[in-house]
Amino acid sequence: MTEVTRREFVQLGAVSSLGLLIGIPIEANAQEPNTTTSLHPLIRIGSDNNITLFAQNPELGQGVKTALPMIIAEELDVDWADITIEQAGWDERLENQFSGGSLSIRINFTPMRQAGASARQMLLLAAANHWQVPVNELSTNNSQIHHEDSNRQLSYGELAEAAAELPVPEDPQLKAIADFKLIGQSIGDVDTPEIVAGTQAYSLDIKLPNMLYAVVKRSPYSDGQPKSFDSGKAKQVDGVIGFEQIRNDQHGGRVILPNSPNFVSGVAVMADNTWAAMKAAQLLNVEWERPDSLDNSNTLIKRFEEALDTNGNEIRKDGDIEEAAAHSSQKIEAIYQLPFLAHVAMEPMNCTADASGEQIEIWAPTQNPSLLAETVATALNAEQDAITVHVIRSGGAFGRRFYADFAIDAALLSQKTKRPVKVVWTREDDIQHDYFRPASVHRVRAAADNNGNIVSWHHRMANYSRDAFLEREGVPAELANYEFPAAFVPNLLYEYVHVPAHVPLGQWRAVEHSANVFVVASAIDELAYKTNTDPVAFLKQLVGDEQYVQVREDFRFDASRLIGVIDRAAKETNWGTPLPKGRGRGIAITYNQGAWVAEVAEVTVDSGRLQIDRITAAIDTGLIINPQAAELQVQGGIIEGISAALLGEITVKDGIVQQSNFHDYAIARMHQVPPIDVHFIKSDSAPRGLGEPPLPPVAPAICNAVFSATGQRVRELPLKNHFSV
Repeated sequence: MTEVTRREFVQLGAVSSLGLLIGIPIEANAQEPNTTTSLHPLIRIGSDNNITLFAQNPELGQGVKTALPMIIAEELDVDWADITIEQAGWDERLENQFSGGSLSIRINFTPMRQAGASARQMLLLAAANHWQVPVNELSTNNSQIHHEDSNRQLSYGELAEAAAELPVPEDPQLKAIADFKLIGQSIGDVDTPEIVAGTQAYSLDIKLPNMLYAVVKRSPYSDGQPKSFDSGKAKQVDGVIGFEQIRNDQHGGRVILPNSPNFVSGVAVMADNTWAAMKAAQLLNVEWERPDSLDNSNTLIKRFEEALDTNGNEIRKDGDIEEAAAHSSQKIEAIYQLPFLAHVAMEPMNCTADASGEQIEIWAPTQNPSLLAETVATALNAEQDAITVHVIRSGGAFGRRFYADFAIDAALLSQKTKRPVKVVWTREDDIQHDYFRPASVHRVRAAADNNGNIVSWHHRMANYSRDAFLEREGVPAELANYEFPAAFVPNLLYEYVHVPAHVPLGQWRAVEHSANVFVVASAIDELAYKTNTDPVAFLKQLVGDEQYVQVREDFRFDASRLIGVIDRAAKETNWGTPLPKGRGRGIAITYNQGAWVAEVAEVTVDSGRLQIDRITAAIDTGLIINPQAAELQVQGGIIEGISAALLGEITVKDGIVQQSNFHDYAIARMHQVPPIDVHFIKSDSAPRGLGEPPLPPVAPAICNAVFSATGQRVRELPLKNHFSV
């Protein structure tokens, strides 16, 4: 291993990138009494023993700005009350610096532990060198090094400079889980005081000298172009400075990279304040070039339904479904339909860019700063190392901010005007120019034997895929080959039929699981009732008593953990006890983003009105870093699942999205959100995903409960189209 000291490592660029984020250099002036030293890009120690830890991944409301530093602090052995937490800016040397797929903790748990443990080991060695004693005679506690035999101690701040000269440990020793003092404790979000006080800084608060405020009047068609515009009325608004056409066909077409769509073409109104830009944009008269093909969502759904009668692309095939079904006594055939969904994060899209010179700076509420930097570099024909991305706390994201389209137009306008530009989206912009969760239609044909075992499962899905929209190569595998109940049913066929369209698509919370679990969990429940079997008993029989099930060559499913959450959810809801007329319970299970989840919904249906009485979730997500934040994550996922199940629906007419604000794209109100009980399975195994797994079971659990209460099957979402909600 090449020996590189932390001081040399920092000189490679970490100091400058982190200093830009907070507006001051990390290394203090040598003449000042207090100096600071970085032992890692995420760890800064002052000579006064003030310690700053940086959260590597973007904070979207999911709690990683607290949880990731908690992991570092645990291994570094510092007092949480005595440290400062900051958000790290984009640093190309940091791996996995994105928030998405419920992966922030899952893939960074060990690297964050190693970061803290490495710094702690370097400090211990620096103390051992200073006192000339064996390092194994030393211990750490609350940012101090102790030598018990001589009753001496030194603070981390006193040792940081000497520690920075030492080689970085290649394989630092990590704590035993039993010795954790911080991980597993409930700690409030570090930004809560500022959020409550209204002082939390979001990217909408960014103000730069000589900055322009821009609002873009975008093409109502996702791939349309401005032909001409009349600014006569718009330019009379006080504060308006100018107008710029921006066309995405001049910057790489509809897609910039296989993982990020281009911006939507339009005419930008630039002003000296946001409100002037918004008002002028409303007055701007633009003539648009209409694309040759314009979608209607109703027509698309019919095309999806018709496609179910064509042969699909085979995704996975086990056994012989036809032979098994021919000898089965109980069969179901059901078609399920799911709509397009928008993200509607509470903070609309926005970005501030300064591309007025060779160095480009971006201030963005982004989920994926590395993709944003790459995308902006491509759009501006710039070198990626010329770009600095300041990662700002987001007011929600749910997958929408994984892309970089909202940064491209800001950067292009800044490059054109040679001034910093903040582009602000209205709520209407945010909804009508979203990248939607794909709509889909599914058909399931399943059969069980006389003993209640599922012996045949045929699932064919038809839709327009986000993989196709993003111009990714290959056949989109919307039904991944690990989707439950693959490997639990001996005869199984998954098929996918792609239907071309033009609706802009993207990942949405829980991605394909948000749709597929509705179908799978609903069909399993239908087959349970078809065989006159209690749904919980039917699920447990399907999962079986074998601990590990080999789903594919590289993936072994721990079925015992799925049984564990089923049993816990049933116990907590007194499953099987009678309910009054008009009330029902429904259960749905899932394994996604690494977590095992079972949810029970309890509902009342009275005179066509649906009320959700309670939702209970049992979750096995491994070691919990911050129990308080974990419970909030689950509750948030369930609430978003309720919104989607009851209300969520985007419709398109002649290529134009019909919804525009919360009056016609509603989210669940307080009266529609029931008590939510969350029960975690205690585990010392590695942390798993949590932000997304609680969402997919919500809709099928509610619909299964509706059937239990009424005998009515709901196979098409949202529920507002069937009941008063």
